[in-house]
Amino acid sequence: MAAILALLPVMAMAQDSLIFAPAIPVEKMGEALAMPWAGGLNSPHFSPIDLDGDGLDDLFAMDRVGNMPLFFLNRGIPGQPHYVATRAYDQVYPFPLLHDWALLRDYNCDGKPDIFAYTNAGFAVYRNTSDATGLSFALAYEQVGSNYVPTYSPNLYISNADLPGIADVDGDGDLDILTYSIWGNYLEYHKNLGMELYGNCDSLVYEVRSRCWGDYAESVSGSSITLNVPCNYNVPNPERPGADPGQRAHSGTTTLPLDLNGDGLTDLILSDLDNRHITALTNGGSASHALMTAKDTVFPSYDTSADMAQFLGSFFLDIDGDGKRDLVVAPNSATDAEDLHGTWYYRNTGTDAAPIFQFQQDDLLQKDMLDFGTGARPVLFDHNSDGLMDLVVANELRFDTSGTPRSQLALLKNIGTVTHPAFRLATTDYAQLGGLGLGTGLHPTFADLNGDGKADMVLGDLAGNLHLFLNTSPGPVAQFQAAPVLLQDDQGTVIDVGSNATPQLFDLDGDGLPDLVVGERNGNLNYYRNAGSSTIPAWHLETENLGGVNVNDYWSSTGSSVPFLYRDTVGTIILLAGSQTGGIHRYDSINGNLQGLWNRTDSIWQGLREGGRTAVAMYDFTGSGSPSVIVGNYRGGLSFWATSEQTGEPSAVVEAAPLPFSLYPNPAGASAILHWHGAWLHGLRMDLLDGTGRVVRSSPIQERTAQIDTSNIKPGLYFLRIQGPAARWTTRLMVVH
Repeated sequence: MAAILALLPVMAMAQDSLIFAPAIPVEKMGEALAMPWAGGLNSPHFSPIDLDGDGLDDLFAMDRVGNMPLFFLNRGIPGQPHYVATRAYDQVYPFPLLHDWALLRDYNCDGKPDIFAYTNAGFAVYRNTSDATGLSFALAYEQVGSNYVPTYSPNLYISNADLPGIADVDGDGDLDILTYSIWGNYLEYHKNLGMELYGNCDSLVYEVRSRCWGDYAESVSGSSITLNVPCNYNVPNPERPGADPGQRAHSGTTTLPLDLNGDGLTDLILSDLDNRHITALTNGGSASHALMTAKDTVFPSYDTSADMAQFLGSFFLDIDGDGKRDLVVAPNSATDAEDLHGTWYYRNTGTDAAPIFQFQQDDLLQKDMLDFGTGARPVLFDHNSDGLMDLVVANELRFDTSGTPRSQLALLKNIGTVTHPAFRLATTDYAQLGGLGLGTGLHPTFADLNGDGKADMVLGDLAGNLHLFLNTSPGPVAQFQAAPVLLQDDQGTVIDVGSNATPQLFDLDGDGLPDLVVGERNGNLNYYRNAGSSTIPAWHLETENLGGVNVNDYWSSTGSSVPFLYRDTVGTIILLAGSQTGGIHRYDSINGNLQGLWNRTDSIWQGLREGGRTAVAMYDFTGSGSPSVIVGNYRGGLSFWATSEQTGEPSAVVEAAPLPFSLYPNPAGASAILHWHGAWLHGLRMDLLDGTGRVVRSSPIQERTAQIDTSNIKPGLYFLRIQGPAARWTTRLMVVH
């Protein structure tokens, strides 16, 4: 049974819109996870926001890994928060546009946090226009500039790697900016002149008032900080005395302005690219002359010091709902960072004006979700032949303090029923692969290869090779041989697809034998036809460009294809392929066309947005006739999606982010078709935006079907925004010519 299911997935077409199904239960170490399908965290930037208007602060997290905005609703009560993941805000403008970093701050003093987001060596600002009808934002500043004295620049420079300090530094009521310049290792202070010019805080008008704010300097080659450094190259008439720093590049810093001791002056918490710790600088100057006079390089040295692999970000927000802002520290690097215990939470036991941070845990939110480190790729496998489909989850790697990360497989055992799935995390080292020295990037697939009725395992690796593990179990529970064999083709050559081999065993040609379809880093698919027998396979390379499949975006040579092939109930073969940038690509026209080009119908199938390095598995876990979909991503987590039928426990709460329209073809050539299939709304309008948020097409929607002309715009990724009388939706459109 297990081998057949793994080899020949047969299911309905899943044409209905998928909705997020967070209530499918998962047990870990005897306890139910609060939000197992939240999708993982690796490098989150945290900000508070009341998403649902219930008066409680929820959490927004922009994760650098895959540029993924994440949302966590506070379902607790004041003083007793309880967070759950939601996908209801995925399509709210401008969240699909955000990348690199995004922080929420209230710039216009209306009590609603606005979005400050990286764009092209600077930042844009989106005003929070939410009202009783729901969450919404409008572009307020496409790019914020500053007067650098004497030259005005259209962009106030902020690196995409840094996190700026956005706070009222001088206490006049509007938001100033602290950031490192493009050339130096000194902190720039950009004063907001909104109050001075207009008497209110509803403007962002910046002028650099100090190029060496705080009179300190960071080391060019390391993370050390020197206090009391003069600044002879400062701006004319600076708001502090004015050493030439030399035209040296700064390696990257995160900056959190806050008052650490209740004296009303802005202090700092910093971290650098090569630093495992965070540093606190105490401002001993005045409101008009910042002067850092003390430093704590392992902050908070009075408690448990933050200590992670590298380049940390710090965030000041109220986590426990007691009205006092706490401290959260997380990696700011998208690579080579702590990926399992990377959200350190310090509770504020002092006051909001003079905080005292007490360490609570190193896995805030992470402990409540399935998180396999870096990367998660779900694979279907009934490992104990009980008729309930289990999941084997491959990761790219798991951070290791030894400096040698390794890849392992995890087993999610289905302990539910045929109509109500429930999973238990049985092991994070399935088949004991962690000690075999196979490296990172492992990816399994299962089918009976020697005719004994038991599913064997083929395992891809980072180097592009495939390893065969025969199932030697005497019973129904799979057990794999300890010594794998490198898979060879029918010419005796070791199979090598280049890098990141992601195999699937699937009978592609319909002869009853499992063939090998292997994804790889370049984004294509390799096809090895099984030219052997049911007991002795022989792998014949038919093509390295199966179906002309390519999941790369136009600007990248890296695609990281992960195939999931299945047959629907009438025998039609469909391919769903995960990709480097996250879109799930759907292909049909496969039957009888193994030598030709397959038809790509979508590059963002079902509008699913999961971040980068996606992988998909689809199976009817509820016995309803409509398959559910599980998507993995590079943050190391999974999300569970289903159609509109009830899933999980009868009382399950299903949060949805449905789109009332479809967009095809996607990718588009000279044009795309918008079809509105939801309840008709008068006054609809569509805008097509490029990657910077600039509108390149705009028109009212007067009929259910409308054509979008893309013939004379540049190829690339665009965002289609639909504005209704009380709602707004956003989805992606890829244009190719």
